[in-house]
Amino acid sequence: MKYRKNISLKHKVFDVVFLVGICMSFSYSIMNYFLGLGIIPSIITFVCGVATVGLYILFKKSKKYELLSLIVVILLSFVFFPTMWLVAGGTYSSIPYYIIVNAGIIALLLTGIQRKIILFLFALVVAAIMIIEYHKPVIIIEYSSQIVRYIDLSFGLFICLFSIAVLIAVLTDSYMVEFQKSEQYLASLEEKNKEIEDKNKMLEESNAEYIKAKEKAEELNKLLYEEKQKLQKLSITDYTTGAFNKMFITTCLNEEIEASHKKDKKLTVAMIDVDNFKTINDTYGHLYGDYVLKRIANTIKYNLRHNDIVGRYGGDEFFIILPDTSREEGYVIMDRIRQKIQEIEWESDLVVTISGGVVELEDHELTGLLKKVDQLLYKAKHKSKNLIETEASSS
Repeated sequence: MKYRKNISLKHKVFDVVFLVGICMSFSYSIMNYFLGLGIIPSIITFVCGVATVGLYILFKKSKKYELLSLIVVILLSFVFFPTMWLVAGGTYSSIPYYIIVNAGIIALLLTGIQRKIILFLFALVVAAIMIIEYHKPVIIIEYSSQIVRYIDLSFGLFICLFSIAVLIAVLTDSYMVEFQKSEQYLASLEEKNKEIEDKNKMLEESNAEYIKAKEKAEELNKLLYEEKQKLQKLSITDYTTGAFNKMFITTCLNEEIEASHKKDKKLTVAMIDVDNFKTINDTYGHLYGDYVLKRIANTIKYNLRHNDIVGRYGGDEFFIILPDTSREEGYVIMDRIRQKIQEIEWESDLVVTISGGVVELEDHELTGLLKKVDQLLYKAKHKSKNLIETEASSS
């Protein structure tokens, strides 16, 4: 018996069981009629055949396999076979053969807890009707003759053997088909796994190359970033002193003036230069003069707070920004720096001093602020040098 490959094993078994059931019902009905076993067994088996055909057609349309299987098994196990046992000869008839086939049908059509419950109940029903037959044999309708009994037994045995053979053949063939499909699937899966492994290997090699390229790119980016940082630092740093250059310190001053205006905070600035720096250059040379400027710049930075800013404004002049600082506080800071620079030890008993001016922001004008601090620096230079001037001290 051949089936389309797209039909599942469960549905193949369902089809075969129904077809076997239909054949058993109608053939048994015909046999009962011709053997003269009575009109009741013939009608019951014929009605059962018609009902089986109806259920089979219903299954084909609705595809409700589980529900219809349960209905068929219940009708066969608890209605049809118990009735046929009583009206068709009991243990002396072919019904026990059909009961064996029915047990196989239950096992094939049902699964799980349903199968266990129905088989258990069916076994109880068979035991019950056997006990009933043993104690009250008169209720069993017997055969009219011994020859009729043997014909019925032979026919029933043949039908049951044929049904079992068909069911086993379908199961075996279907199993082999599914087994071949599984082998083909496994072979295909192994082939795909091999392709995947090859691709994974290629991917790993590509990933390794990508990682190397990525590491190299990251290294280059790091170098570029470092170079960029260096260039950025060079663009805002005075090469000689290491302090900020004039362009950057001017930009910072504009930003601090704007921030002071918005936040209503004080801002003090200072400008200093080295006393008699031309003499130092002329006496010790320009290289030593640069060395002096660098040490002075370092001393200033070391004695400022972390948010203060110092830059070389030009020549030997330095500009210091003191955010959130009053004129009095700024003067204290700058005078301390003046003293620190005076205490630096130099070659040939050289003494280096600075002069400067300190101004607190008032009108938020950059030009006016620079002019005031420059005037105070000029005043300190021409007054006595080694001096820090403020507006308060000059008044």
